[in-house]
Amino acid sequence: MNIPAKAYHFAQTIYQEYPDNQGVAFSSKETFIAQQLLHQQSQLSAEHRQAILNGNSQRQLSAFIQLQAKNLGIESGLIDGFWGPQTDYTFRALEHLKEHGYMPPLWRDFVAPASNPNNWPGSAENELIAFYGQPGDESQLVFVNLPYEMRLAWDTNTRLSRLRCHNKVAHSVSQALSGVLAHYGQAEIRRLRLDLFGGCYNYRRMRGGSAWSTHAWGIALDFDPDRNQLSWGRDKATFAKAGYDKWWEIWENEGWTSLGRTKNYDWMHVQATR
Repeated sequence: MNIPAKAYHFAQTIYQEYPDNQGVAFSSKETFIAQQLLHQQSQLSAEHRQAILNGNSQRQLSAFIQLQAKNLGIESGLIDGFWGPQTDYTFRALEHLKEHGYMPPLWRDFVAPASNPNNWPGSAENELIAFYGQPGDESQLVFVNLPYEMRLAWDTNTRLSRLRCHNKVAHSVSQALSGVLAHYGQAEIRRLRLDLFGGCYNYRRMRGGSAWSTHAWGIALDFDPDRNQLSWGRDKATFAKAGYDKWWEIWENEGWTSLGRTKNYDWMHVQATR
């Protein structure tokens, strides 16, 4: 993801407002950011610390925004200097807090249901490894027969009768999709584009980040990515509309989490974590 122009302006404002109590003059915003990162280097990801401190201005700006958010109590994830969807969401929350003095409400003040019938783990990497094993371990993957036919989102002429996912989520996937078919029916599923499959298992890191994607375990599914793009919020994403409430309820009853519902980005995505 590209760093938005507002992030540069935000950093410039912090630089200009910074109280110069020690008589130290910074020659530029970039010098100021580099000094702040050096001063707070213990908070940087150990794996990425040197790359951030020695990195270019974009890498340092991303880490600076992440640190600003963390210092104000906003969940910023790993301080790795990569601008991904988590940092993008964090920055929007940071902007809102600075402008209004309080955090933005979640989508419809949404609170994820406490129900977790399958005992899915938290989304921290150590919790995922403890529950699902190492990412990329294809011996843990199985095929699930789909209760309704799907189409590949990027090639709608290709039909799918099964998908591959982690064995621990296979039954839950089947249960959720069977519930979708029972509620909507095949024709409505097609109209709502709930049959456009965007992927499940994909051994990769998060886009724009360094942590493993939940797709690397085969515990996340994407649907209709064209109309629910990664950075789109409720104002643009199709799956944010009221007609999809039951879709999300079915997944949430199985304990799955929607980043769209909880953080208002990546509405295509649902994952077996808490």
